[in-house]
Amino acid sequence: MKTTGITRRVDELGRIVIPKEIRKNMRLKAGELLEIFLNDSETITLKKHSIIDKKQEFLMIYAKTLADQINADVYITNLNEIIFSNNNDSIGEKLSDDIESKIKVLNFNGLEEIKITNNIRLSKPFYIYSLSPNGDISGLLIVKFKNNNSDKSKSIIKFSTAFLEDYLENN
Repeated sequence: MKTTGITRRVDELGRIVIPKEIRKNMRLKAGELLEIFLNDSETITLKKHSIIDKKQEFLMIYAKTLADQINADVYITNLNEIIFSNNNDSIGEKLSDDIESKIKVLNFNGLEEIKITNNIRLSKPFYIYSLSPNGDISGLLIVKFKNNNSDKSKSIIKFSTAFLEDYLENN
């Protein structure tokens, strides 16, 4: 465990403030969920909660199947990094500031070039859909077509987004 040398008091309501430097480093935003773990009687661990991270096996298979069906590169992210892709080299790469600015946009049609990680740049045609189970943005479905996309492929992507949100809500 890495020490920071930072201490904080617990207030009368049992709250502590996570220092700005740590929130920035971890990309924690107001309202984001944290999981609390008790390691022993004196140690508490806080971890960013991601509903997407908990469904790893299914999402990996789904991303690869979708990519095969629509002839595209498919990326499923949480709010910080690529979690699943048919392009295994990209798994675990941190999202760029460029893509973070698009996370609040519900459906982003790739009309321009965008950098999703330091190593991955997308140019059109690509689509970015937010995954918002229970109304909270949990990640993104990013699709980069290898050749021209069809209306059928766009319909499959919209269906896939709705299906994934429903799956994440109910499983």
